[in-house]
Amino acid sequence: MNAPHQDVSLLRRLYTGESVQQARRAVDGLQPGEPPIPEAAWPAQQRLEARVLLGLLEFRNIYTCYPLGVTAVHPEPDGIALRVESEERAAEFLFNLLPAYSPGQEVHGVPGLRITRRYRTAIELRVLGEPTRLRLTGLPARLWRRAEARTLAWWTDPNTMQLCWRCSPRAWTDAESEHHAQWEDDNDHFVQVQQRGAWLASGFLRRAALLHTVANTFLLDGYRGAAFDVTRLVLRSSHVHEQGPGPHNILAALADPTFGLPLHLTRFRGDTDESYGRDQQFVLEDPGKTAVLDLRATAEGAPSHLSPELWQAILRRLPDAGFSKRLSPSALAGLCSLGTP
Repeated sequence: MNAPHQDVSLLRRLYTGESVQQARRAVDGLQPGEPPIPEAAWPAQQRLEARVLLGLLEFRNIYTCYPLGVTAVHPEPDGIALRVESEERAAEFLFNLLPAYSPGQEVHGVPGLRITRRYRTAIELRVLGEPTRLRLTGLPARLWRRAEARTLAWWTDPNTMQLCWRCSPRAWTDAESEHHAQWEDDNDHFVQVQQRGAWLASGFLRRAALLHTVANTFLLDGYRGAAFDVTRLVLRSSHVHEQGPGPHNILAALADPTFGLPLHLTRFRGDTDESYGRDQQFVLEDPGKTAVLDLRATAEGAPSHLSPELWQAILRRLPDAGFSKRLSPSALAGLCSLGTP
């Protein structure tokens, strides 16, 4: 591998967390003009990935060593693979994503999503009838089976639930079709706003390893909304105080013209010296004004609900260095012409 290709591979690894071999194969397979981290090929794939990220953010109830429970991502034009950290996280992913329905309530999970293939160390999920693909990897087949069984135990009374993914593995249920028609109508203005901005959550998921490769993030949650006809993705991140590179490294990586996203910083609030541990807020927008990324970062010590063993494991996996083309907090503030509040 020549030097430029090696540099591209090493940079891609920061964004994805892939192995050296995976990153090299991906870069070697690039056609002239193709970006090193490809976008989703179809809007349906973007929407699925946006929904996956939202599930990881909003329904998190397990805290492990990695912020999202994902140790690496492998993005391809026609799909994405997520390497899941543990059986606990795998069960959480399946519980939040696979559709279930209780009479009188909305469908829980992603309508139409099914487990369509099983591998020795992975499972593949697709939305029936759509060109989408999500692979969950990192565990042997027996642990994926156990993770599926654990999702059933999380329902208070599974006998009253219609587990769509189990009772109708090859077709949408009536409940899923009705839910989709009511809440995901392409003619609805709110749905159109979310569809236009789905690229942001999809693009962030394809770069999710930045949270633990260039910054000292240990927890992440958030939500998605809309304001002024723009999709708004709010991420709330917790960072280890005075250990490892801070959250501004994530912003510097996202702003990279080759590997990042088409975003520009419009607002920065917080102390420009991260050693003080002040809260920081970074707001980024795209030129087309379809989406806003609102990253709210807090530097703090070990939360009381984390075991000492888990906290020490988090500290051991913190990166030693940040993003190679870093922007300091003071430089970020200067870009926005904002002073310290």
